[in-house]
Amino acid sequence: MELARRLGVTPSAVSQHLRVLHATGLVTRARDGRRVLYRRSALGERLARHGGS
Repeated sequence: MELARRLGVTPSAVSQHLRVLHATGLVTRARDGRRVLYRRSALGERLARHGGS
């Protein structure tokens, strides 16, 4: 998993965080063959832009 490699954490840690982010509506996910792609949702974008305030 590329994200885990880039961040220097385990793939399971990334997977767990992405599950939480998806459950809270901060990211969306879509299948692309065998891969699952995650993107910030509209809510995630707004929070990222405004620093959560």
